[in-house]
Amino acid sequence: MSQADGKILRGELASIISCAMLGVGMLTLPRTITEKVNSPDGWIVLIFNGTAIALFICLLVVLLKKHKVANYYTYMEEAYGKWLAKLIGLIVVVYFIGVASFEVLAMSEMVRFYLLEETPVEILILTLILASVHLLTGKIKAIAKVCVFFLPLTIVIVLLIYMFSIKVVEIKNLQPVLGKGFLPVMKGMGSGTLSFFGIELFIFLFGVVKNQSKIKSGALIGFFIPMILYVITYVLVVATLTVPEVKAVTWPTISFIQSYEVKGIFIERLELFLLITWILQFFCTHAIYYYFAAEGLTKIFNNSYSTNLIVLVPLIFFLAKVPKNTIEIFKLSDLLGYVFPFILIGLPIITFAIVQVKRSRRSG
Repeated sequence: MSQADGKILRGELASIISCAMLGVGMLTLPRTITEKVNSPDGWIVLIFNGTAIALFICLLVVLLKKHKVANYYTYMEEAYGKWLAKLIGLIVVVYFIGVASFEVLAMSEMVRFYLLEETPVEILILTLILASVHLLTGKIKAIAKVCVFFLPLTIVIVLLIYMFSIKVVEIKNLQPVLGKGFLPVMKGMGSGTLSFFGIELFIFLFGVVKNQSKIKSGALIGFFIPMILYVITYVLVVATLTVPEVKAVTWPTISFIQSYEVKGIFIERLELFLLITWILQFFCTHAIYYYFAAEGLTKIFNNSYSTNLIVLVPLIFFLAKVPKNTIEIFKLSDLLGYVFPFILIGLPIITFAIVQVKRSRRSG
């Protein structure tokens, strides 16, 4: 397949979705879920949430195929008319810009805290944004190639690091299972929304997947790779740090890696590997949302994609500068978490229903 046709394969779709999901979420997931559940049963919440979203992905693929959706923005025009579709499209683009800004800000905070304490955060943010612009000139195929390269690397490094942690893991810290009953698990359903950011993007990639019959499997593979990593991460982190400590630290996954040393290899502290790997993942997640924001503006205003890439540089930079501390950063993620269900669930269902009614009336 040539670069010029702009189509992606099933494996590339899966890689893009996985990389989009593996951003900040995995590093904060144990804390956000444990705060809500207040017990070590968060892994059950993850499995229930993952199963529910996977079933919804299957439903959504059936609906979008039924209406032969090639371009989601054009599809919205059919449902809402030209101007209302542009307004809704702008809301979606603002959400994409918000996630791109959040990812670049979270990455710069983590790098400043653990690696480059004296470096101004503005330098870190701008460097990542400009690096993304360079990548995004190659559009979706360039992103796909980067994700296909980085994803296996991430999985191997994370699993190797986790393997070395086995000696400090105390499974008894996860017991008793459902010790407080099923109610805390039910209350925790829907928590950790930040960790599911990225799956909604397959809706906007629907028309650019080369083999339409493989979209569902590509989306599900892309979804379950991070989901499995999430469950493993949650179990290891909570079993090692215990519930009270997980709730008290900002980056529990990194704290977990810092809690043990490995003797006999050339480097004893493994958090450096995790940090380097996750900087790459932050970059991928940021670049993916940056691309969808620029592409969305192009679809809405019919203007140049390259121009939108440049216009978005100051927008993402200044939005990333709005939160002043870690608390405000996670308040921004909560705000985006309210929009996420609308993008993934509400908008596709409402749009499908309206288009179905309109087509039924036209056909008689």
